[in-house]
Amino acid sequence: MDFKNKMKEKIKEYSDDKYLQGYIESEYNFDDKDADIYLQVYSKNELFDSRTVGKQKSLNDRLYSYIESKTDMLDNDVPINLHIVGYAFPSKDQETIKHLIKEHYSIELYKAQKEYKKVLNKSTYLFLIGLVFLLIYLLVIIFVENNVSSEIFAFLFTYSLWEALHGIIYVLSKVKDKRAAITQNLLMEVDFIDKDNVLKK
Repeated sequence: MDFKNKMKEKIKEYSDDKYLQGYIESEYNFDDKDADIYLQVYSKNELFDSRTVGKQKSLNDRLYSYIESKTDMLDNDVPINLHIVGYAFPSKDQETIKHLIKEHYSIELYKAQKEYKKVLNKSTYLFLIGLVFLLIYLLVIIFVENNVSSEIFAFLFTYSLWEALHGIIYVLSKVKDKRAAITQNLLMEVDFIDKDNVLKK
């Protein structure tokens, strides 16, 4: 078997949802139908961004990268539990961490929603413009014997409608998926447990 055929077989094998099902069930511990994600922390500084203070206090970007690398594999309708393991955070810090995670994903959701509206408005505008150019094009080919004008308006209505449909079908769909993933992380439950409790699972 040549290398190209081997590649095709592997792509087909790894594209099958059944292949990863066992891994996903084991990785995320779906005993209670929620996905469990564990984060090992050895010190407070691992979570908090040392560059930020006061009301601008925030968590390290590495935390969000870790969360998203884990949740990317999940369907967006799966509830998530984030278990922070190891370091004994004081209750005040625990509440701060929970608040900052919620705040982060609330802001991300707000930005995603703005992006959604922007794409939707742009696509709607282009679609309407495309219809206007289509009407003009039809009037030109019926009443005006000018091939140049008809070609110009044919290009304009085709381009406008194509860009509108591309925005609605492709770009808007991607933004909706992004928005759903952010909302899933926003609704994530966060708790703090010691390492011994993890080992018992």
